[in-house]
Amino acid sequence: MQLASRLAALALVPLLVTAPAACGEDEPEMPPLTPEPGDALPAARSSAPPAAQSRAARLVLYKYLRGIAAGDTKVCAHLAPGYESATFPERGGCEKGLAAAKAKLRPQDVTALKSVTVPAAEAGPDEGEVTVAFEDLKWKAEPARPGGVLAARYTLARTGERWLITG
Repeated sequence: MQLASRLAALALVPLLVTAPAACGEDEPEMPPLTPEPGDALPAARSSAPPAAQSRAARLVLYKYLRGIAAGDTKVCAHLAPGYESATFPERGGCEKGLAAAKAKLRPQDVTALKSVTVPAAEAGPDEGEVTVAFEDLKWKAEPARPGGVLAARYTLARTGERWLITG
């Protein structure tokens, strides 16, 4: 019996030693938690789309903006029907309205569009879409002013094999 009571007393020693820590006095610091090998880590959400996706979409926006400066109606092929009718509501859509839209731009805006680049894009807002904010466009000189055909934000989505400006 003496052996059993001694073992029971020894079992209580760790509880007595840690009792003040449990009350908030001189609590020891825990080491940082580290994942164990084989643990699944949550996937990090990136706001950047995959490089190939971003490049193809940015190229479409680049062609569209430079095409506006040139007055080239071929850029109308880069517009989704909904975006085209919202941006060029006149009868005839983009092909008939592009010259009038370009004429409303300041001369320095047209000059700026001739040198615009699209260096970055963000994923979203929806799955498979890419967004470029106007302030993320790069200019060789003074930037163009947003307004009219120059949207504050461009959303592009893949439709079949092509990327189109959708919003």
